[in-house]
Amino acid sequence: MNAEWNSMSQTAEYEVVVVGGGIAGSFAAATAAAEGAEVVQLERKPRERGGYIACGDAMKSPEDPKKYPGPIDMGEICADESVLVDGEIDQIEWWDHELDERTVLPYADHSNVIDRYEFGQHLLDQVADLGADQHFNTVVQGVIQNGQVSGVEASRDGDPVTYEAEVVVDGAGAQSILQDMISFEELSAVEEVSFEQPHYTHFGSAYREVVETEEPVEFSNAIVGKPLEQLGYVWYFPRTPTRINVGLGFQMSQQPVPLADRLGRDMNAEPALPDAQVAERFGSPNKLGSSIALRRPLDSMVAPGYLAAGGAAATTHPISGKGIRGAAISGYSAGVHAARAVHAGDTSEASLWGHNHYQFVQHGEAGKLASRDAYNIAASSQSIDVLRAVAALLPQEEIKSIVGTKSKIDGLGDLASVVIGAAKNFLGHYREGSFEHLGVSNRNLYEVFEGVWTARSYSNKYETHYEAYPETRGGFSLWRDDRDQLDEAYYDSLELDTADRKY
Repeated sequence: MNAEWNSMSQTAEYEVVVVGGGIAGSFAAATAAAEGAEVVQLERKPRERGGYIACGDAMKSPEDPKKYPGPIDMGEICADESVLVDGEIDQIEWWDHELDERTVLPYADHSNVIDRYEFGQHLLDQVADLGADQHFNTVVQGVIQNGQVSGVEASRDGDPVTYEAEVVVDGAGAQSILQDMISFEELSAVEEVSFEQPHYTHFGSAYREVVETEEPVEFSNAIVGKPLEQLGYVWYFPRTPTRINVGLGFQMSQQPVPLADRLGRDMNAEPALPDAQVAERFGSPNKLGSSIALRRPLDSMVAPGYLAAGGAAATTHPISGKGIRGAAISGYSAGVHAARAVHAGDTSEASLWGHNHYQFVQHGEAGKLASRDAYNIAASSQSIDVLRAVAALLPQEEIKSIVGTKSKIDGLGDLASVVIGAAKNFLGHYREGSFEHLGVSNRNLYEVFEGVWTARSYSNKYETHYEAYPETRGGFSLWRDDRDQLDEAYYDSLELDTADRKY
C-alpha cells in the first residue's frame, strides 16, 4: 500500500483508516482495499492474538454470498478444519429444567459452531492479501476532526502515531471508544448530523469459557439456551462433542450478574458439565468477557468522514444468532461506501449515505433486525418468570418467528396454529402446576400472550417502515419523525412507563 509516511513526525496518511481487527473491521478493510483505496487497519492486539474475542461462535450459511458479501473468500476459510469445527448443528434447544421444558427448533439446513480465533486469523490473512496495511499493537487514543472526522491519534508499540485519512471506519465494537471521542455536534452537515449515539442501556454484558469434557455431550448437534434470572440467557454451543463454548449474557439495563460465578453454578448443576475443565489458549484459561449491542441498528451509521460498522453500528444481533453475519454485512458496506466516497472526492454525510440505505433497504438485514426489536422491547417490560412461562406456552413456530428475520408473519392460518398450540401447551403445564410454581397467574399469561400479538403486529409495521428508509439524506428527518411516532404508539399499546421506553 503506497501510503505517505513521515517518520520524523510519526504521521501516516491513508485514504481510509479502519479501526478494529474483528469481523466488521476486516470486511471493511478488505473491501475498501479491493475497491482500490489506500487502507490501513488498526488493531490493539498483537498479530498472533487477532480474532481472540468473546463470542458464542455460532455461524449459519458461511458460504452464502448474500450473508457474507465482498472479496473475503469464505469458502477458503471454512475449508480449514481448524475453523469450521462443527458443521453438523441441526437444531436449537431451549432448556428450562425447573419447568421440565425442552423446546427443540430444528434447522432447515445445518448450522455451524466455529473456532472464532482461527476464523479471525484467516480473516486477517485475507485482508493483508487484498492489499490493506495492518498495524497491530495500535491503541487509538484520540480522534482528529475539523468539520469532519479526518483521522485518529494512536499509540503503536508504545510510540505516538497520527493517522490522517479521508474516511475513518469504526469497527471498534459495542460501546466504541471512537463514539465517545468524536464531537458529532461540531461536524459539518447541511442539517444536524444524523448519526445516532446509543445509550449505555442499549448494551449487554457477556462472558464465555471454552471447556472440555471427558465424555461426549448428548447435545453435540444443538446450540442450547437456558433462562437467566435477569433478562438474558445461558448458552452451551458445542464445537465438538467434548469441547463446548459455554457462556451467558444479560442487558445492562438490568441488575448486574456475577457472570463467571453464575456460569459456574449452572455448569455444576448440569450432569454433562460439572467435571468440565477450561481449555487453554496462549497458556492461559480460555475465558473472555465483552459488551454486546442489544438494540436495533442505529438510525444513521454515518457522519462527515465517518462510518460505523458491526457492534459500533448495532448491526450485530446475538439474540437471533446473527452477530457474525451482521458484522460482515455492515463491514462490507462500510468498505464499499468509504472507497466510493474517496474516489468521488466527497466524504460528506450525504456522500456516505448509501451505507445506511444498503443495510436497511438494498440488502435489508438491518431493517429486519430493527423490526424484531419490537419483541425485545416487549420482553424488557416483563419479569423473567413471566417470560419463562410464555416460552413454555408458545408453540415452536411462533418462537421461530420471534427469533428469526426472514419475513413478515401474518394471516389467520398463523393465528389458528398459535392459538391451538398454545392451548395444548397451557393444559399440560396447568396440570403440572408449572405456572403456579413460577408465581405467574392466568391473568399474567393472558396479558403477555396478548402482548405477543401486539409485538408481532408492530414488528410488521416496523419492517414496512424500514423498507421505506430514505435513499438520500434529505428524507431522513421526516422518516425518523414518523418512526418515532410509531415507537410512541407501540409504547402506549404496551402501557410502558416513560422511564421504561427504550429509545
